Amino acid sequence: MNRFGKNSSADIDEAIDNLKPLNTTKTENYIWKQFQEFCKQRNYELTAWTSNDELGNILKDWAFNMKRKDGSDYKEGVVKTIWNVSAKLLQEQYFKNHNRKIDPFKDLAFEGARKARSTKRKQLQLILEKRKASSAALTRDEILKIIQNFDENTPDDLQKKFYQIAAVELAWRGNEAASCVVNFFKKELNNYGLPTGRLEYNTIFGKTAQGGDKNLVDTKWLTPNEENEDLCPVRLYEKMMFKRTPNIKTNRLFLTPNNNWKATNVWYKNCPVGVNQISKWTRLGAENVGIDTKKARITNHSNRSSAVSALANAGANLQEIIKVTGHSTPNSLKPYLKLNEQHHTKIINQIRNNQNVSSSSVPSTSSLQQQEPLNTNNIYYNNCIFHFHNN
Repeated sequence: MNRFGKNSSADIDEAIDNLKPLNTTKTENYIWKQFQEFCKQRNYELTAWTSNDELGNILKDWAFNMKRKDGSDYKEGVVKTIWNVSAKLLQEQYFKNHNRKIDPFKDLAFEGARKARSTKRKQLQLILEKRKASSAALTRDEILKIIQNFDENTPDDLQKKFYQIAAVELAWRGNEAASCVVNFFKKELNNYGLPTGRLEYNTIFGKTAQGGDKNLVDTKWLTPNEENEDLCPVRLYEKMMFKRTPNIKTNRLFLTPNNNWKATNVWYKNCPVGVNQISKWTRLGAENVGIDTKKARITNHSNRSSAVSALANAGANLQEIIKVTGHSTPNSLKPYLKLNEQHHTKIINQIRNNQNVSSSSVPSTSSLQQQEPLNTNNIYYNNCIFHFHNN
């Protein structure tokens, strides 16, 4: 008796294809059809003898001249997606049909094509209706309204309440919560080994962190809210941990609620909440308290935008802000630094009162070199105290 399976290579390929989401398959088929039509109209041939330089020129032309059926330009984000999918499918086709390896994403022959894609996107970003809409920041009052609408005595709302606070105070990226595991958090201890009451947050604490020192990131903290225990993220985190019954084997932080939790007193299933569900939490939370999410684009990334805006309004300079957000360069903060009504009023009042408006009040990349560290070591926002140390 043969203990091993008898599936052929064709069977395995079929199983792999069947696992691919239907929408992904439809999208790839549509894009490849459009690319083939483009090549036909341009008299381009995709044969085994087509050189890498020729393929690079084809993708270069495609990057700049892809159009919708009505002849109009795609939005800049769509251009990136279509070009990347086209390049990936071309790569797969040449390996499968001609046993030839090409890499449009790294090979020097395709450098011009990659630059053409980036240049086209930058041109489209100058057109308002073609630009990708940024996630709007929420005000402090809006965030509090969302948080206070959750009932932490139910499994779903407990997680959402903690998430809404932590996402702002830790400046989480849009999908960061979906990949968050309990290992990322640990109780902070002082030099005597005693708990300080704060929670350290660092992705390097996770068992799956790879890459060694080069991927080390700055630790952030969740601090107790001594003024309002109801909004204390540390307390909410500990309550979530208490509700993780022995049936929970996954280390993902956010879990699927058990529909029968009242009868069984088991709040959660041994199953993480799906990324698609988590991605809607902030938007649905905003809608439930009457915020118009059609007028302003509210997503989970709005929490990160809110954190940056709040820190900038509080007077933190760019170098201090990127310590909290984890951005690689100050230039990455440009999309977040928008002058809101409250900040503008504050500046105008300073001008009218003949007060100096410091460079740290209105952060900009051009004035970064002139910005001096804040005189205070702490910046307070919502429940979180951001600690900065001047050298």
